[in-house]
Formats: sequence, structure tokens, C-alpha cells
Amino acid sequence: MNRKVFVAALVVAGAWARPGSAQDAARSSTSNGGATRAVCSGTLDADLVVRCALAASPEVRNARAELDATAGRRTTAGVWLPSNPTLGGTVSNRHRPAPEEASVINWSVALSQELEISGQRGARIEAADGEAAVAARRVAVAEQEVAAGALTAFYEAAAAQETLRFAVTLAQSAQALAAYAEGRAKEAVVAGVEADVARAEATRIGLLRFEAERRLAESRAALAALLDSDPRTLAVPAKLPSPTPAELPPGSLEDAALRLRGEVATAEIERQVLERRLALVRRERVPNPILSVFAAKEEINDRILGVGLSFPIPLPGPVGRSRAGEITETLAQIRAAEASTDLVRRRVRLEVARAQALFRAREQAADLFTADQLARARADLAALRDAIAARQLSLREGLQWQRSLIELLDADIGARLGRALAWVELRRIVGLPLGSKEGERR
Repeated sequence: MNRKVFVAALVVAGAWARPGSAQDAARSSTSNGGATRAVCSGTLDADLVVRCALAASPEVRNARAELDATAGRRTTAGVWLPSNPTLGGTVSNRHRPAPEEASVINWSVALSQELEISGQRGARIEAADGEAAVAARRVAVAEQEVAAGALTAFYEAAAAQETLRFAVTLAQSAQALAAYAEGRAKEAVVAGVEADVARAEATRIGLLRFEAERRLAESRAALAALLDSDPRTLAVPAKLPSPTPAELPPGSLEDAALRLRGEVATAEIERQVLERRLALVRRERVPNPILSVFAAKEEINDRILGVGLSFPIPLPGPVGRSRAGEITETLAQIRAAEASTDLVRRRVRLEVARAQALFRAREQAADLFTADQLARARADLAALRDAIAARQLSLREGLQWQRSLIELLDADIGARLGRALAWVELRRIVGLPLGSKEGERR
């Protein structure tokens, strides 16, 4: 799944769901929703982002509501009687003509109850329990997707914040160098073309600054939408935090993903639900007997008490309801569910292989930038500006060297962002928890 597309979908869903969230917050004024929003508006880290995103996510609320609905279906499935008892009665006036003329009121009362004799109740409970297990797994899938989307937005916002701080510093230095070059050109110390090159470099760095500002505004807006917070109150870290080293499970990641991923478990449980539903349909073909007891008064002083038992007569289709069509449909759904489970397993294996390769490549790329190398690059930038100002270095050479150092420092931010996003993607793909404590690796 494209992570940017998913994050954009979450932003749109959060924007549509915000009016409903406001109404819910107004109706639950006694809850701690206001306190939660205030906490989510403070200094952010990965744990806080995940908690706030899950609390504000309409996808998670929808999945949990579906899980709650299965409790009602479980209650319905556990009812002992298939139908309520039926009470019926009759009243009649029997008139006998002459010569033995008589008139008497006759009445009868009957109580009947349908009974299940083939274990339909147990089959219904098993089917309801299976649906509850599917709903629980869907909650886990929704939480994993929302957490991954929120962490992606968080790391992108932090990277944009660090890039902007770096671009602002560069823009100030570039403007100073451009002004210095113009002054030297007026003194005929350097050629006018070198001053134009300095101004062009200052313009290029200014464009980078504006682009960094745009990326920061977009990422802050996306993160605020996912957290249901005001973008102006979000305190994004000034430097991109690096995730802690990934604590991956031992053994094959493919086996771990097939064991932990909610989509795999959901597909397998859905097939089991269909099998239980098939068993229920087959048991429902057995006719339910109706047991009845009755009392009646007939003739003059006759009193009648009795017990009755009746069975529906099953008729073959298409005359009667034989459930053959439902059985055929369910069997086909089971075959489709088995194929869907195989497809999910194949997709998970491919996703794990890609995510593992991506994380390994991003981690190796980030490790290329050592702390000592980056510290020297920052010091060299300042030294270059001083050398140009002291006329120890030509403006043309200084600008060329400066660009290489700028590209190095900017590539470091991009490499660390790529490692963080690959870490999120790998844990999402394998099905590992997200939102662990953050720690600076350098």
C-alpha cells in the first residue's frame, strides 16, 4: 500500500469526521476528552502520537463499534427457544335442537412451543463467536494502519522542521555572501559574473527554504488532522528523532508476519465462520417439532386435557424450502475464502521481503553519515564563509565547495527520514507494535 496515499486518506477521513467528533465531545462533557486533546497538543513523541491518533481515529472507532455489535449478535444467538410460546383459544356456542333442546358454551385453550432438536443454538453461538473474532482482528488491523500513518506524518513533520531550520541558516549566509560579492564587484575585485553566481546561489537556497516551509505546513496540517488537534499548538521536535533499534522477532520475519498480521488471521477466521455458518444451515434443515398442551370443554360437562406433537413436512425444492441454494452459496464462499487466504499470505510474504530489503538499505544509507563527518561539514560551512570574507578563497571555489557540503547535510536528513519511515513500514508489515520510546542515535 502506498503510505502517502494512506496518510492522505486518513487526513480526509479525519476532516469529514471532525464535526461528528465535536458533537460526541459535547455529549460526553464528563469524560476526559478535553484533557486528552490538551496533552496531544504538547511536545510530541512517537508514543504520544500513536495514543492520540488512536483516540481520534474514526477508523478505529468504527472497527470497535463493529466489535461491540457482535456482542449483541452473540446474545441473540444464545437464546434457548427458537420462537416464543404461542397461546391460542376458541369459544363456541353449541345448540342442540328439539326434542332434546340444549345450548352450551364450548371452549378450548392450547399452548404450543417450537423446539430445536439438531443443535441449531450451538451452531449459532459458534458462528457468532467467529464473527466476534473477525471483528476483533479488524480492530487490530485498523489500529496498526492508523498508528503507522500517524508515525509517518510525525516523522515527515519533524524532518521538515529540521530541514527548515537548516534552510533558514543557509539562506541567511547566502544573502550575506551575495551582498559581499556585490560589494567586491563594485570594487572591481571580482568579476560581475561571480557576483551573479552568488546571487543565483542565494536564490536557489531561498527556494529551498520556501519549499521546506511548504512541506512543514503540509506535514503539520496532516499530523494535526490525524490527531484531531490545532496545527498551531503542535510542538514538533526541532530535530528528526531516530527510532530505537528495531526489536524484530527471532527467526523468519515471514513466519512472524503470517503469525502476527491481523489480515492473515482475519482471512482464516472468516473461512472458519463460513464453515460454521454452513453447519448451521445444514442443521436448520431438520424440522423443528412443535409441542402443545391443550384443555377444552365440550358437550354439557365434558372436560378434555391433552398433549400434541406436530412436525413440519419438508418438501424438496423448488416446491418447498430445502436450503439447498444457501448450502451451495456457502460452499462457494468457503472456496473463495480459502483462495483469499492464500492471496493474503502471498501478499504478506511479498510485503515482508520488500519492507525488509527497504529497511536494510535505508539503515545502511543512514549509517554512512557519521556524527564526526556531519560535525566537520557544519564547521567547514562556517570556515568557508570566513575564508571567502577574508579573501583567502575565491568566491567561485567557495560556492562550489559550499554546495557539496549543503548537499551532504541535506542528504543526511533525507537518509534519517528514510530510515524512520522504513522502520515504521517494517513493523507495520510484520505486525509488531508501533509507538515505542524514541531515542536519539546521534
